[in-house]
Amino acid sequence: MRYIVKYIMFWKKKKDLVEKLLDRDLEYKERSQAALDISNRPEIKYFEPLVEAMENDPEPAVRMNAAFALGELRMKDGKKPLMKAIKEDGSEWVRGHAASSLTKLSIDFNDVEDLLIEMLDKDRDAGARRHYAHSLGMIGSDKKSGLILMSILQNDLDPGVRADAAEALGILGYQESYEVITNASKNDIDGDVRRQAMVAKRKLDLER
Repeated sequence: MRYIVKYIMFWKKKKDLVEKLLDRDLEYKERSQAALDISNRPEIKYFEPLVEAMENDPEPAVRMNAAFALGELRMKDGKKPLMKAIKEDGSEWVRGHAASSLTKLSIDFNDVEDLLIEMLDKDRDAGARRHYAHSLGMIGSDKKSGLILMSILQNDLDPGVRADAAEALGILGYQESYEVITNASKNDIDGDVRRQAMVAKRKLDLER
C-alpha cells in the first residue's frame, strides 16, 4: 500500500508540473519555477508543454526557463522551436537561452551556426549577442565562426559581448585569431575583456 501511495504521488507531482507550467491563472513566478523543476527531471513527456510555454506564455521569464529546459531534454525535435525562438521572440533573454540550449542537442549545427552568425549582426541586444557568441564557440566551425568572432572581439561596442567572443575563440581553438586575441589581452579598455582574451591566448598557446 505504501508503494502504491508513493507511485500515485510521484505521478501527481509530474502532472502538477505541467499544470503549473501552463496555468495562466498562476503567478508567472510559479510557472517559471515549474519550467526549472522540469529541467531538473527532463523527460520526453514534457517536450510539448515546454514548447507551448516557450512559444505562447506572455511572461519572458517563463519562456526563458522553458527554453532552458528544452536544452536539458536533449531532444533533436527541440531544434526547430528553439531556432524559431531565436528569430522571433521579443525578449533578448529568451533568444539567448534558446541559443545556448541548441548547443546541447545532438543535431547538425550548420544551419544553427548560420543563424547565430546572422543574429550576431542583426540583434541589437547585448544579452542575446553574448549567448550567440559563446554558442558559436561551442558549435561553430573555424572558417565561418572564427572570422565573425574575431570581428566581434575587435569591433563590438559592448564589453560583455567582446569578452564572450574572446572566450569563444579560445574554446574554438581558432589559431588565426592569435594576434587579435593577444592584442585584446593587452589593449582592450575593459578589464574583463583583457582577462578573457588572456585565458583564450593560453588555450591557443597549448595547441600551437
